[in-house]
Amino acid sequence: MSGKERRYWLHEMTRPAFEEYLRSEPKPVALIPLGSIEQHGPHLPLGTDILGALHVTELTAKKGNAVGVFCTLPAYSPHHMGFKGTITLRPETLIAYLTDVIGSLAHHGIKRIMILNSHGGNEEIVATVAKTVGREFGVKIAKPRSRTFTITPELVATLDIHSGEMETGDMLAVAPHLVEMERVKDHRPTENLPPDVMALLDAKRPDAFLAQQVAMLHIGDTHTHTSSGVYGFKRPQDGSAEAGHQFNEDLSDEYAEFIRIWRTVDIPGEGGAAR
Repeated sequence: MSGKERRYWLHEMTRPAFEEYLRSEPKPVALIPLGSIEQHGPHLPLGTDILGALHVTELTAKKGNAVGVFCTLPAYSPHHMGFKGTITLRPETLIAYLTDVIGSLAHHGIKRIMILNSHGGNEEIVATVAKTVGREFGVKIAKPRSRTFTITPELVATLDIHSGEMETGDMLAVAPHLVEMERVKDHRPTENLPPDVMALLDAKRPDAFLAQQVAMLHIGDTHTHTSSGVYGFKRPQDGSAEAGHQFNEDLSDEYAEFIRIWRTVDIPGEGGAAR
């Protein structure tokens, strides 16, 4: 690219640079990060999910010779609306947004699209888009499952899935200047779940796999079960930047390996659309 360092975000590339990428990569891949704008306890930025997704997307694009396509900051977060600062899109809005973005990429000849989603509230919407929009435009839409971040019974039992030790470590790695740890220096768990729901979270139950799914059905909007906005029983104070860096490197390594394997399979008509 004329001696210049390759850019990995579509919005930062010139048109000729993007055209050069399409010419030089016979099996181009577009990465769409999804996250949210929602409360993340008293200490993490409202953009925690999308900031994490953007970081992993850039790492993956560099490792996998892909292009990151920045789509939207907010997404589907109605369960956090009890706290100030949250913005939520309607499902149909997010589906329409993704449809238009994917349709545009397909028009330019990109047949392989990965959605890198870092917000659980988007999961069902992403699955719908992958099935219906992919068929509409004749593209393959991937949402890879990861061994780096797998929802285990132990993870569910502690509810360390929102603003706790794990996400705090991630933000200390990705955007430490936005983290206000002094706000949680004396943090104690504020979870207030009914005893019957708590009993279902026990990772040692022989039926934990099913019991925890039942429990999650009965954990309501965030403000109804935690006054701090931090889920679970792990301390944000225990999050570390080192753990966050390792998580992001491992996750992006997995995604890049997925791309490598994906490129061993041909897609009819790839690269043949108008440019």
